[in-house]
Amino acid sequence: MSEDIRAAAAKYYDLDPNPLDDVPFYERLILSPQAYVLELGCGTGRVTVPLAASCGYIHGIDRSPAMIAICRPKLEKAKIGAEKVRVDAGDITNFDLARKFDLIIAPYRVMQNLETDREVAGLFECIREHLAHDGSCILNVFNPRRDPESMRREWRVDGEIFCWEMLVDGGKIIHHERRPRMDAAKLVLYPELIYRRYERETLMDEAILKIAMRCYYPGQFEKLIVDYGFQIMNRWGGYQNEMYGQGPELVIQFRL
Repeated sequence: MSEDIRAAAAKYYDLDPNPLDDVPFYERLILSPQAYVLELGCGTGRVTVPLAASCGYIHGIDRSPAMIAICRPKLEKAKIGAEKVRVDAGDITNFDLARKFDLIIAPYRVMQNLETDREVAGLFECIREHLAHDGSCILNVFNPRRDPESMRREWRVDGEIFCWEMLVDGGKIIHHERRPRMDAAKLVLYPELIYRRYERETLMDEAILKIAMRCYYPGQFEKLIVDYGFQIMNRWGGYQNEMYGQGPELVIQFRL
């Protein structure tokens, strides 16, 4: 497995004061308390831990060992045993669990971190191999706020964009974003997420997470799923029943 790019920033992941409210959405789509769920990109367990109470078994995979190391104590604290949950560090584009799942999810735009066509193809192949015959998969990406040409002109900015600030004992944590570059031809964005921890006014720690975010537009996202041989079941524009293509997210449920 490649270097863990999230190692330094993992400890700040759960501090976002405005986390995505998608857990109830996924809970509603677990059709049986005995259902087997696979979560791709489980991270620190933001979704894994609450979903474990709604299904028979949940297996989480994440590329970052540092994120998994934060997730496991949460599961222990919640007293969720190995018979209900397992989380592993692994590549979501290349894995074999020798098991089928009733529901496969990849919350909070995990798919967009796949930069290449080869990675995307690997993801869909793994979904196909692990999806139960009558099961479904849900993928989501953000709905771009600009048309492609506007995105190419306007997304990249100089300097840092303020995201949030949080007071902690004896100091504060400030989160900024940088947008230094993009692949204009493929519409892949390369934001940098910056976390700085201060004690009083002294900088004590800085973590910079450099990621790829591949853009998908509504029709393009649908076509991608169909082209890989899946049938679309439902579409949403977010987690509050927004219409597809009109809300902040592009969320699609599909099956074999």
